[in-house]
Amino acid sequence: MRVMGGKGVIASLAAAILTALAVASPTAANTASLETGRNLVGTIETRTFHSAALDRTMPYRIYLPPGYANTSRRYSTLYLLHGMGGTDRQWQDMGLAATADRLISSGKIAPLIIVMPEGENAYWVDHATDGQRWGRYTALDVVSDVDASFRSIARQKSRAIGGLSMGAHGAIQLALNYPGEFAAVGAHSLVLRRYGSAPAYFGNATDFAKRDPVQLVKARGPGGCSFALWIDIGENDPWTTEAKQFDGELTDLGIAHQWHLWNGDHSGAYWSAHLEEYLRFYDESLSSRIPRSSIF
Repeated sequence: MRVMGGKGVIASLAAAILTALAVASPTAANTASLETGRNLVGTIETRTFHSAALDRTMPYRIYLPPGYANTSRRYSTLYLLHGMGGTDRQWQDMGLAATADRLISSGKIAPLIIVMPEGENAYWVDHATDGQRWGRYTALDVVSDVDASFRSIARQKSRAIGGLSMGAHGAIQLALNYPGEFAAVGAHSLVLRRYGSAPAYFGNATDFAKRDPVQLVKARGPGGCSFALWIDIGENDPWTTEAKQFDGELTDLGIAHQWHLWNGDHSGAYWSAHLEEYLRFYDESLSSRIPRSSIF
């Protein structure tokens, strides 16, 4: 038997350790494969900025996807509008971030930025009576601040907008009144008020027509929606009749859209139950996998 001196033992041990590490350590390719299925987590921040349209400081919440801080890539952006009586926290409180994290981690949707503006109870419209321009604030001021402050892709085909209840009304009318801003629109539990039942700031009949999704769509005519459109509502929602009529009018006009009538009512439980469907629609729309109308 040959006996090694101290240096020989140390050298042999070092070689053995290096060999073990080489076997145990994953290659770059293996490291990537280990990421699959990890529970990756995004972050939610609150930002304030000065809105020129409202001439006041306004807040919004923004979800930044897993990995945002560690890359230089840019992301598609989804704007989600709250309903009457809600705030910029409404979508967050329903579990939006956890759902987005899960879908991104599993590879079911691509990482994206999600913006949740504050809209008070102003219906997301430019008011006809008091000069408050909530539509311009949402479609232009918020979007501009996000594009300037975060790594969003600043173009229509990489932007979507959606909302629930009052926010569903807002999402459609904003996409129609500010063409060229959004590639996809989601109207969840759509509220459609008729003239005379809308807030006073909708103005007279002429003013109302410029803020009403139904009349705006009719004014555009066949193929007049330059975005992918999704509408869903619960069977027990008090606004189901109006939403069904709107679905029929869109069909008669030849405007491509997705229509979903599901079990449920007009509540947070209904919206929370369908967060995955909503996010997958926006992801597919921004990935150009859902047909849009001909003028897009």
